[in-house]
Amino acid sequence: MKQKNYLPIAINITGEKILIIGGGQSAWKKIQILKRFDAEVEVIALEICDDLRKSDVPYRIKPYEKSDLKGYLMFYSCTNNPELDQQIARDGKEAGVLVNIHDQPELCQFVSPAIYQKNHLRIAVSSNARDVYASIETRNIIRNYFESTANN
Repeated sequence: MKQKNYLPIAINITGEKILIIGGGQSAWKKIQILKRFDAEVEVIALEICDDLRKSDVPYRIKPYEKSDLKGYLMFYSCTNNPELDQQIARDGKEAGVLVNIHDQPELCQFVSPAIYQKNHLRIAVSSNARDVYASIETRNIIRNYFESTANN
């Protein structure tokens, strides 16, 4: 299989429907990021974590079906079920919906960068899905730089 090469882009997701498949803590973390950008996030899962249950994010407790993907710009699968994730990745590509499978970049059409935001400035750091911790560390260096210069 050819090595994936992700194009870093900025995409407007304000008001866009985004589906999260899975309702655990990894899904909750994705939701927190997406809500910062005013996306219309919805969840389907067999189980829902307490944070999600207490939030205003709409969810349905049900098993995943291919028809669930209709009408979404993109989706994140956070099922932690490798067989199901592979099926979801195939279904997403067939449906023309952008696919992200949590912690499985080989199945993803897109990956989320580590983001630093201050006012209208946004800096995204990506490692081409090879080293998320290096991306986060670099983002933190950028954050520390901007925050230290703002205080001087």
